[in-house]
Amino acid sequence: MSKGLLMRALPGILLVIMLVMMPGAAVMAQSVPELPAGDGSGDTPDMFIRVVAPTAAPLAKGAESIRLSSLRGKVVLLDMFSSQCPHCIDHAPHVAEMYNQYRQRGFTVLGLATDEQGRANDVRAFMTTAKIGYTVGFLTSEVIAYFMDNRNHGVPQMVLFGRDGKMVKRLIGWNEKTGQELRAAVEAQLAQAPASRAARTR
Repeated sequence: MSKGLLMRALPGILLVIMLVMMPGAAVMAQSVPELPAGDGSGDTPDMFIRVVAPTAAPLAKGAESIRLSSLRGKVVLLDMFSSQCPHCIDHAPHVAEMYNQYRQRGFTVLGLATDEQGRANDVRAFMTTAKIGYTVGFLTSEVIAYFMDNRNHGVPQMVLFGRDGKMVKRLIGWNEKTGQELRAAVEAQLAQAPASRAARTR
């Protein structure tokens, strides 16, 4: 490779190296990944997720995004998926069922679509097919860096957090065993706090 060609390629090479290293750096900054704290404390910066409206109608003012820190205090599942992924299509109705079953006890789900933001209609169709009643937004590079497995960015990928905001489980892929493991982990986290406390954090 000529020196001139190398110099022109160098910025791109450096960018790739930074993207590869960023998830690892984020995980090293915190031995156990955690959701952002509302007061700005901790190693995880707050993140804003652009919300996908269930219909093409405009969202209400102030509802265009959600702060990740606003979920802290609940048992939270970040569910990363693609509307075009067959395994995601299989798993989403099960996640929706768990949400409906446990949400009154303080469990919530934030769906994060890997689709390009211009393909919101595909995401809406996915939400309708899976009967999703929880909030869905678009995956961001910050979420990838801090919460996705740094060696495997495959979807579906589910990251579960306890009420203290700390990650307790990460699952990649979907089958019957994965579903049972996720449900057991959710139930274990909900059992750690009385139902009355869960109701106050809704």
